[in-house]
Amino acid sequence: MSEKRILVVDDDPDLRDTLCELLEDEGYQALPASNGKEALALLRSCPVPRVILLDLMMPVMNGWQFLEELARDSALASVPVIVMTAHSNPGRLALRPVELMQKPLKLDALLGAIFRCAG
Repeated sequence: MSEKRILVVDDDPDLRDTLCELLEDEGYQALPASNGKEALALLRSCPVPRVILLDLMMPVMNGWQFLEELARDSALASVPVIVMTAHSNPGRLALRPVELMQKPLKLDALLGAIFRCAG
């Protein structure tokens, strides 16, 4: 597992780019993906990231579907996920090691969650 690699999965290109820039400013290597299907392809072709930042509402493959696929893959099952959502009740997230962050994101809280998840 790469100590400094973080996968950012969000269909909003402005938010995704901003998060990637912020993470790179903090010394992380950020990998962007616009949906769950794209994120799974990256996960299966690159070294495993330390943390995944995941939006729930996305086209092609949403966050819940992505979490289900992650849970089925033993090589990826232990990667911590930080879910970023505007939903007040995001539903069943107990499939994975998950931390929940409400949108709009508070950057200090997000960086704290990344630090906790990255060990």
